[in-house]
Formats: sequence, C-alpha cells, structure tokens
Amino acid sequence: MWTKSWKKYFIELAYLQGYVMLYPNYDHFVSLSTNHLEVGSHVKIPSEANKQQFLLPLMKSSNTQEATIGLLDLPGGVLPDWNLLPILNLTGSLTSLEVLIDLGLARRMELSTCSKSL
Repeated sequence: MWTKSWKKYFIELAYLQGYVMLYPNYDHFVSLSTNHLEVGSHVKIPSEANKQQFLLPLMKSSNTQEATIGLLDLPGGVLPDWNLLPILNLTGSLTSLEVLIDLGLARRMELSTCSKSL
C-alpha cells in the first residue's frame, strides 16, 4: 500500500536495528513538537478539521495562560533521563531495549547474510 513512501523503509530499518523513538506524553497533549500538515498523498485539501487531527499544542518555556504545562514546570525543571522511561514494543507491551535489539537482529539474520549493524 505504501508504494511511494520512504517511511516503510525507515520503519524496517528501525525495527531491524532495535531502534526506539521517544514519545513524550504530557497533560492536555502538550508536546515538544507538532506535525506539519501539507498537501500530498494523504491530504488533498487542508481543512480546519484535518489540522485538528494532526496539530498538537507546543510546550512553552514556562507555565503561562496559553500553556497548561511548561518546560520549567517539569519535575526538577528538566526532562527525565531517557534510560528511566518505559520501553514499549510495536504492540504497546512493555519490553526492554535488549529484547528489541535481539528481535531485530534475529529478523535481520532471516532476511540477510549481513551480520553487522548499519
């Protein structure tokens, strides 16, 4: 179905290498980044309804009237150490980085004769 998409190759690379992606989950869906809605394969005509599905409110530097949480409002004023965060697999179950790396390596060995990491 993704005949013209680069994303399928990126997802496969991430899986085979045991890579993970960080998805912060803050109150009221406040985020450190947001999506950019462009006309293309999936969006023919951008509408306000489309934007509401994709755009997230950006986190401000501190708590203001426009923001419910700011970077300075985080515990200790900093983001948590990445290695203390939970790791979920593709189905949303808790796992470990070691398990993901092992699964990716096993699948990579099934698909390729190349044994070294990229």
